[in-house]
Amino acid sequence: MIDPDRADAIATEVASEATFKVFEAYRKAGFSRREAIELVKINLAVSPQVDLARRGGR
Repeated sequence: MIDPDRADAIATEVASEATFKVFEAYRKAGFSRREAIELVKINLAVSPQVDLARRGGR
């Protein structure tokens, strides 16, 4: 049986790691810490909308 709490914990950990990798990539590309944080925020805000568009609003 699926444990929803465990599944959520795993998904949260993976998402956190991916977000940090994106932040690091922005920093390596020369963006300031503040700019990288803002870009990550934008990326996170847009991600669900992009997913919906890809699936045709389903």
